[in-house]
Amino acid sequence: MRLRSLALAILLATPATAGIQPPEPVRGPIRVIDGDTVRLASGEIVRIYNIDAPETHRPRCPAEKRIGEAAATALRAWMTVPDVTISRGEPATGRLRDRYGRTLASLSTAYEGDVGDRLVALGLALPWRTGKAAHDARARHWCGR
Repeated sequence: MRLRSLALAILLATPATAGIQPPEPVRGPIRVIDGDTVRLASGEIVRIYNIDAPETHRPRCPAEKRIGEAAATALRAWMTVPDVTISRGEPATGRLRDRYGRTLASLSTAYEGDVGDRLVALGLALPWRTGKAAHDARARHWCGR
């Protein structure tokens, strides 16, 4: 019983950010897949955890494709600088991967700061929200329906 209580106390004392890793420099070229996903030189696919950029591969309307391409273009420009850092893990949950196996992380540069936050500030992405209602709201936002 004491062991079980101790284990529970340790679990409750562990912060939700236990899976978060400290920032580290990104080595090698970064390939932008779309406005919220990149592939590192190592082959690791990274999903910027805190945003949702418009779709470019299967957009729901022409406006979504156009804004999604603008988001990818901005991200591509920011990923060419030599000082990109990655912080793996989603702070709210501590998760390191999404349901597709992509690494959840934030990407930053010395000049732009958190690129996910910057894309949102420029109107090229929305803050990430889960659920069908959020999915439908994103479609309405980009496509007006």
